[in-house]
Amino acid sequence: MNGYLIALVVLLAWLVLVYFLKRTKWLERHSMSLMGPFIMWRTRRGKDLIDRIARRSRFWNAYGQASLWICAGSMILIMTLLLWEATIVPQIKKAPSPELILGIPGLNPVIPLGYGILALVIAIVVHEMSHGILTRVGKMKVQSLGLLFLVFPMGAFVEPDEKELQNATRSRRSKVFAAGPASNIVLSLVVLALFSGVMMSSVEPSRDGSLAVGVVDGSPAQRAGVSPTSVIVSVGGVPIKNSTDMENRITPSPGSPVTVEYYFKNELTRINVTDGVVVAYIVKDFAADKAGLVTGMVLVSVNDSIVRNTKGLSDVMALTHADQIVNISVMDYSSSAGAFVNNTNISRATLSDKWAYYDKYDSSNNKEAYRGVGYFGGGFLDLGIQSENVTYYSGVLSNPFKGDKSVDDFSRSWLRLIALPFLDLAPLRSPVTDLYHPAGGLAWMPDSVFWLLTNSFYWIFWLNLMVGLTNVLPAVPLDGGYLFRDGLDYLLDKTGRTYSKDQKDRLVGSITIGIALLVLSLIVWQLVGPAF
Repeated sequence: MNGYLIALVVLLAWLVLVYFLKRTKWLERHSMSLMGPFIMWRTRRGKDLIDRIARRSRFWNAYGQASLWICAGSMILIMTLLLWEATIVPQIKKAPSPELILGIPGLNPVIPLGYGILALVIAIVVHEMSHGILTRVGKMKVQSLGLLFLVFPMGAFVEPDEKELQNATRSRRSKVFAAGPASNIVLSLVVLALFSGVMMSSVEPSRDGSLAVGVVDGSPAQRAGVSPTSVIVSVGGVPIKNSTDMENRITPSPGSPVTVEYYFKNELTRINVTDGVVVAYIVKDFAADKAGLVTGMVLVSVNDSIVRNTKGLSDVMALTHADQIVNISVMDYSSSAGAFVNNTNISRATLSDKWAYYDKYDSSNNKEAYRGVGYFGGGFLDLGIQSENVTYYSGVLSNPFKGDKSVDDFSRSWLRLIALPFLDLAPLRSPVTDLYHPAGGLAWMPDSVFWLLTNSFYWIFWLNLMVGLTNVLPAVPLDGGYLFRDGLDYLLDKTGRTYSKDQKDRLVGSITIGIALLVLSLIVWQLVGPAF
């Protein structure tokens, strides 16, 4: 049955149940009320716990002050990100669906239901408890605590006394608002340290070999059945221990079949693959494109030299010059023959300028030595396999910021870490998890338990970060909106100008509403912008 249909049936059943409970006054008898389709359960239980935690007022006041700085920095960060995203929206061909904007398990297709519910409940409980603790530290009352249900528990809430909150000093009130999102952000960083520094740092590869992180469509490897996350262990009877062995391998006879052994999902497979260096990609209007090369073709010879590996190809190209006409020999797949055959229609190519290519597409790595050197304007891979060491995934996840030397590098690493669900790497599952097993201090742990815990840590990190960053947006009724309003009120007091209370309230209110509308428009732009 279609997932959307199941969700619709469950929602309709929930609405019928809610209607029945309302009519029979069951909700009233159990201290519950409705807020649309949501059931709110209020209780005074837990207030004593909050009071006990809040007794360490010196610590919590310091934490509240730190929370203000965390929220201020996060607010600047998230607004910068939204403004940057607005500039690239015209480059996006397809808008994200509304479900992707909402971080609700079961509705958002990238958030797994089980891990998502666990992480979301933790995020909301931490968020609301933090509000409650700072409310009590500020000598304000907590009216009630409660849970919010929509089929399953969606989260928790703490209700402070609204009148006392509004009459509190700006400092106390701001700390209450800041504590929730700041606690989510702090928790996300702590759990990230557990995910990367403890769990992923403890895994070891299950076997040696060269990991296929990508396989070129139409290449000999792809047509023979090699899939991404396969581990190549031998080619032509020669053992492959790592990606270097794969890249340095010399092809005896390009275009001839070679036996490849690889593991996929812990199963060993032996296949015959057409050997050689494969066209991985080409760039429009450069030599490879003009010559008629397409991805998946096998490059047999260039400038009358046999191409035995990618290093050999680079050595041949280093001896050429821009605008030189070279002989080339290629093979491509023939569906009628069911094999790779010589392509007699492609025999020559007029080389492009390597410096011109790098100047246009990779200027930061351009070199004066490239000027005038012949270049195809494309990429090439052995057998059509993008090879990495088997530690590739574990290395990236155990130390996601390794090698970062600039703010740009650090930003890209963060985006990659957050984008794991969209890269099909969260939750981690087979065939990726087949590559590793827990070792060291966690070697005692069964694989199933290890990966369950690891994935739980990732999603607690992910959803706490999303809840925290969303709530610092400067838009009422989010916490960030109230923080922005109080911060603006504080800055107006520091300008030295004298405002009446009405003047200041109008000015603060107008600017706050304007910023909130800006935030809303930036979010809506991401949904509708690609359509223009």
